[in-house]
Amino acid sequence: MCFLLVLMVIAMYLYKRNSAPLEMEVLQVTTGEAQLVLAVVGRVRTKDVVDIRVESSGKVIALLVDEGDKVKRGATIAKMRSASQQSALSEAEANLRVVEAQRNFAQHDFNRVAELSKKGVVANLALDQARTNLLSAEARFTASQEIRNQAIIRLNDLNIESPLDGIVLSRSIDQGQVVGVSDTLFQIGSTGPIEIEVEVDEIYASELSLNMKALLAPTGKQQVTTGRIVEISPKVNALNGSRLTRLMLDEINAEFVPGRSIDVNILVQAFDSVLSVPRSSLRKEGDTWLVYTLEGEAVKSNIVTFIDWPGSSVVLKTGLNSGALVVLDASIASTALAESKRVNASKVSP
Repeated sequence: MCFLLVLMVIAMYLYKRNSAPLEMEVLQVTTGEAQLVLAVVGRVRTKDVVDIRVESSGKVIALLVDEGDKVKRGATIAKMRSASQQSALSEAEANLRVVEAQRNFAQHDFNRVAELSKKGVVANLALDQARTNLLSAEARFTASQEIRNQAIIRLNDLNIESPLDGIVLSRSIDQGQVVGVSDTLFQIGSTGPIEIEVEVDEIYASELSLNMKALLAPTGKQQVTTGRIVEISPKVNALNGSRLTRLMLDEINAEFVPGRSIDVNILVQAFDSVLSVPRSSLRKEGDTWLVYTLEGEAVKSNIVTFIDWPGSSVVLKTGLNSGALVVLDASIASTALAESKRVNASKVSP
């Protein structure tokens, strides 16, 4: 008898547990203001930027500045040795050895002819010719020495100088690296007005327009500064499908130094009275998007349309009315609906 009683208690407990309403977190949506915001990360740069390259390939032997350093026009920013100049020196030294051997031979020949001339074995004409050959060989030797010396001077450490007063925006080389004429060693920006440069996916770039407002803040900082779009490149980057977009600040801010990363929020469109729901409340079935709402203890599916824009929430176009209780987790709501489970709202978020 006691055993049957225990079984009945357990059965009643399991029945109540299985039949108890499922707790779900919901959001009561109401019409209000909303904005489409495009969040991207940009970088501060100066309007005038110069790429520093070399006229001949060589090895970098000293780097005197780094990103963020201020430089003066004519200041040495790097030193290198040119491979072509090293080759020129090697050629000059090889030629000097040949000319030196020719001079030594001419000297030896002159000494021999002079000795024979003293003995009357050769005519004075032969001695004069030997002397002329020696003088010519010595002249060539002197000229070759000068060429070799000039090659040594040119091989001395080359100074790479800044062409303008500005700030080093980027350094793309390391000490000891061999660079060619097509390599950019540094990017130096002028000290004039700054702008913020961002890359925007071409899908969203088509929605942007000149003078569109933006909120900008140095990455990691809370202080927000306003700005506006001043340029949208028509060209699409083939590598990442983006279009280069530039913004300018409405007022000077000392925190915006060239090279610094900036969090950019472009205000694309504003709405006065719309419904917004979290992306987590959306579920796609085929070509249809659904949002689940709670009516009493039952879950209901609602076909909705919305403005597809990157962000944690979306602006609805159709499908819901103000005051609806939207289930925040669409996957759980879908399961509850399929299993006809009763549901209670555990929390109504404001």
